[in-house]
Amino acid sequence: MAKKITDKDGKTYVQVKPWYKRWWIWVIIAIVALILIGSLSGNSSNSKAGSGSGSNTQISSPSKITVDYDDYNVKSSKIYKVDYSNNDWDEADVKINKVTVYKLAKPYKFDSANDGKYDINGFIKLDMTIKANGDISIYPQQGTAVIGSEQEEAVGESWDGDINKGAEKSGEVYIPVKDLEKTTSISNIRFKFSGNDQNDMESDHDYDLTLNLDNN
Repeated sequence: MAKKITDKDGKTYVQVKPWYKRWWIWVIIAIVALILIGSLSGNSSNSKAGSGSGSNTQISSPSKITVDYDDYNVKSSKIYKVDYSNNDWDEADVKINKVTVYKLAKPYKFDSANDGKYDINGFIKLDMTIKANGDISIYPQQGTAVIGSEQEEAVGESWDGDINKGAEKSGEVYIPVKDLEKTTSISNIRFKFSGNDQNDMESDHDYDLTLNLDNN
């Protein structure tokens, strides 16, 4: 109940409580604070989810990529963690750690070594590691890939070739893609390349790998 005050002239006034002494003001402040805290927590969770790893992870696209010394603007990209390993040949251990699919911002003219110039809409990047158990020569960057009904030759800045026993090399292999609607359009990749023993050119090995991309 409001308190009444009478001054020296006999006038009566009603004393009004300051706003900070009104209980309902503090209820409103508490509700607003809870809403703000909840909103900040939600934004934090979303940020962490975007940087996590799993069978596939959508990432913020780079503005461009450089393939075989040429630059390409990128619209979107997606990383697939495949963790593929192959020990079929005693002379080498081959691993493909992840696959990245790039959707380009526009069609580009691609100048291939054997098929001339043609339009492409994307690239596939294979992140590979090769450990030599003997003195070998191995050439994934001269491999071929089958994507759906499309067959393409691999490209990239040279890191493969001769690898001596006990050494390990890691590098990237790029595969141009003519038809690519979006980064989730590819479900599997067949990739073929070869290697041989440096001391016995007749002792060669052909790799024929299939990489399944999980788009679920």
